[in-house]
Amino acid sequence: MKKLVTIIVTGSILLVGMTAFALTVDEAKTNIDRQATEKKLNAQDHSQAVKTLQSLVDKGLPVDHAYRVVEASINQGMKGKDLAEIARSIEAAGPAARKDAASVAADAIQHKYTARDTVQMTNTFGKTVAAGAPVDKTSQVMSNGINKGVGAAKITAATNAYAGEIKSGTAPDKAADNAMRTMDKDRTSQHDRDMARDRDHMDTGPGTDRGGMGTDHGSGMGPGMGGASGPRR
Repeated sequence: MKKLVTIIVTGSILLVGMTAFALTVDEAKTNIDRQATEKKLNAQDHSQAVKTLQSLVDKGLPVDHAYRVVEASINQGMKGKDLAEIARSIEAAGPAARKDAASVAADAIQHKYTARDTVQMTNTFGKTVAAGAPVDKTSQVMSNGINKGVGAAKITAATNAYAGEIKSGTAPDKAADNAMRTMDKDRTSQHDRDMARDRDHMDTGPGTDRGGMGTDHGSGMGPGMGGASGPRR
């Protein structure tokens, strides 16, 4: 009797879990309609969002993955034609990689990459997997770069290098680690360049002493004498 009760309770928990997280196509469409209306999408973009959701599901993508891509595009104010192009790049990844390609695309959209950058990365994902790289490791490499805000060109280059290492015999785990380290270095270098640029901007901003303009620093003349300051040391 105790065993039967345990089975019933366990089954009920699983059923509740599935009900809580599973999303039907109709429910997804209803949500997309509501969000498109709230964001005041025009009729064409609104229609394309619903159409894209249905198309991705028809191609075998789980509803929740398709929904995440379309929802992200609405939240970022993406045009319907751009969403349609992203959907085509996801579909081109093939049945085995389509779900992970959708995750990469959704991550990119949510992190405010442009539609063009998103398509570039999704296409790179599909080609890398088609060349024999593991789906999970490829997704890990690209999502790592996206989540850290690495530029799309850098992510694509690192992913291509990762695929090349695997083709040359490097273990996928090692190749993935190398790719992520490369992106981290690129990100650090970019951060340093940005900081240097900001410092230069501050040094040349209004009120800064450059070429005799601004405040008189130690010219030896009293107030109102008009002496220009010498070069900074």
